[in-house]
Amino acid sequence: MTQRSDDNRSNRMIPLAEGFDDAGHEDWAALVEQALKGRPIDKALHKTTYEGVTIKGLYRAGEARRHESVHRAAILTDRAHVGWDIQQLHSHPDPAGINADIRGDLDGGASSVLIRLDSYFRGGVCTDFIGDGLIVKNLDALDSALDGIDLSRTGVSFRAGAASAVVAAALFALARRRGSDAKALIGSVGVDPLSTLAETGCLPGPLVTQLQAMNVLACWCEKHAPAVNAIEVDTSPYHAAGATETQDLAFSLSTGVAYLRSLTGAGMTLENAASQIGFSMDVGPDVFQVMAKLRAARRLWDRVIEASGGAPLARAMRLSASTASRMLSRRAVWVNQLRTTASCFAAGSGGADRITVRANTDALGLAEPLARRIARNIQTILVQESSLARVADPAGGSYYVEQLTEEYARRAWTLFQEIEAVGGMASALISGKIKEMVTAAWLERERNLAHRRDELTGVSSFPDLDEVSPGILKPNLDHLRNAPRGEESIPLPEEFDMEAMITAVSKGARLDAILGTLEGERVHIAPLTSHRLGESFEALRDAADRHLEETGKRPEVLIARLGKPVDYTARGVFAKTYFATAGIATIEVDVEAGKMAGITRAGSSELVVICSSDRIYNVNVEAVVGALKGAGTKIVVLAGYPSDEEDRYRAAGVDRFIHAGDDMLTTLQEITKQIGMVEA
Repeated sequence: MTQRSDDNRSNRMIPLAEGFDDAGHEDWAALVEQALKGRPIDKALHKTTYEGVTIKGLYRAGEARRHESVHRAAILTDRAHVGWDIQQLHSHPDPAGINADIRGDLDGGASSVLIRLDSYFRGGVCTDFIGDGLIVKNLDALDSALDGIDLSRTGVSFRAGAASAVVAAALFALARRRGSDAKALIGSVGVDPLSTLAETGCLPGPLVTQLQAMNVLACWCEKHAPAVNAIEVDTSPYHAAGATETQDLAFSLSTGVAYLRSLTGAGMTLENAASQIGFSMDVGPDVFQVMAKLRAARRLWDRVIEASGGAPLARAMRLSASTASRMLSRRAVWVNQLRTTASCFAAGSGGADRITVRANTDALGLAEPLARRIARNIQTILVQESSLARVADPAGGSYYVEQLTEEYARRAWTLFQEIEAVGGMASALISGKIKEMVTAAWLERERNLAHRRDELTGVSSFPDLDEVSPGILKPNLDHLRNAPRGEESIPLPEEFDMEAMITAVSKGARLDAILGTLEGERVHIAPLTSHRLGESFEALRDAADRHLEETGKRPEVLIARLGKPVDYTARGVFAKTYFATAGIATIEVDVEAGKMAGITRAGSSELVVICSSDRIYNVNVEAVVGALKGAGTKIVVLAGYPSDEEDRYRAAGVDRFIHAGDDMLTTLQEITKQIGMVEA
């Protein structure tokens, strides 16, 4: 083997363009239009996001500014060596069950855990446990949940909503029980009263009291547990309700500013206050938009701290990303792996410090070990095999991503200013302004889904009526409800005092009892409504499955094929897929005007869709529809939309037209009511 010379190994610029003519934007545009066979780029390739940003088909250097320093300074220093923090979400209600899950996932490659508490705790004291998160009644239960977990080596974060401060007290009490110093703890207790209010519609006391409690906890953490984030600005309730990316950014920024004001007003320095605030955002499967969103988030927070007089090191944002719940489907759940992989890749490329990938079965219920393993391995492959974390800002330098980052940052800042003008995030939330904005964004998204301008593979397109759904865990909630809650005679703190709370928890007090003593006059607003993109189509599939269980037969539509295969094949395939999205099976039969054999068979079905070419329709529709109606068909649908002949075909008896771009969701909802699959 010949050894390369030092000269060959030296770092030199290789003139890759040498020998080629210089090419400007116009030259590239001409080549693109040539590939598009003369169609203008703006007509063929441009599209508009929900924020109103135009995504172009071709970008150039002069259209984007590079903001390298913000992104590189904000990345954790050890990211290039160990990758981002691979965080696994856990919501098993049983302390023993969640402990087994946590141990298994940490052994399998997770580096930290995110524990979601039951809604009983997240929304304050409710009437009963729901089972959608950990049921931790006292310190013993938390000890059991974290048994064998070294809290100084494994970051533990919580989504505890209104109970965040009480859970924090339990965590610190657990450290004392184990003889550990709270300064060795790492993780986040996730206090975020505004997000809790948005999600649940209530707080266990006045907002000013909740903010004061947040201040006390943050000050305690800053002094006794500096590696534990007291506050986590979590925008997942807004994102799940339909918020656009720039709305998500603006809400996050305005919430962070509200907490910054509260903490500094309580006497903390700006730098210490900023260090106690982390951010968590949901991210979807659009790779470039996610990159731009996370990069814009860092720029926006950097600008806030800079404008507040903060030092450069204090301006770094601690940013976590979680694959969005709204994009996950309950049908074709294996496709969710593709969505979460795209989201994770985008979050890593966008510079997230910590990433949580939801299991592909998350929309069905509690994930089994295999689903969690797949979610975890998505990250492991991207970090260890793809080496994605070794580059501080992988998306940097892309003209497209740089300009999109600029647009997102600018539009989010404008919206942030509008929110501040009405009194800040709390005022906008309580007044209903936030709900109004998010609802409008969801309705637009829902319209695009209904018309298939946005598609959800396996749900609104390419459905599989024979799919087999994977399993989920189903814990015994009766066992958990009957478990001891804690000592009833322990003196409880009458005001928010961390030491008093830690003492009460250490003595065995019930966590919900401590939370109850700290309640005041509750704050109530209309909560945000969480959505999933496929929910309306899945409701139709559920109705079809119920029909199958009750009658032993799946709802059917008969496809009447008219003419030759070249005439009916394309529209026949379209119609089959169209009705399958509602769980309706198809039977195909050839029909011919003037011959009753096929028509008689078709007429025995109450729902028939005719498929052929416009040429065949023009000659035969009236005769075929008349024969079908005469044979007993109740609903005749025509595949296609010959607009010039609509009145004529309707007069002949055609009840509906289905075609690309129509309101498929509404059409199917109405048809399923007509055939009795769904109650009218």
